[in-house]
Amino acid sequence: MQKRYESGTFCKSIQCERHAPLEGLKGEAYLQKKAVHCKDCYAWKFLNWMKDNGWRIVLTVPEISSKELAARIKGIDIVRVEDLTEDEILTL
Repeated sequence: MQKRYESGTFCKSIQCERHAPLEGLKGEAYLQKKAVHCKDCYAWKFLNWMKDNGWRIVLTVPEISSKELAARIKGIDIVRVEDLTEDEILTL
């Protein structure tokens, strides 16, 4: 089951010191105050740019190595190809 996005999730995860005044707000009140309070925040600017251009974050995944990514692309278990390079995995 996918977890629904909650306002301030990113701010809380990076422990943004500027998030405290927004903590008790929700919905439109949160967004209005955040638009003023966080106008210089690059993360906030990026999220607004995404919204304005029709982009959205659908799913985040933990970072994986390029070797594991190559194995996943080819549908191979990473353990079976741990001694190979990314190029060798992709040629299989």
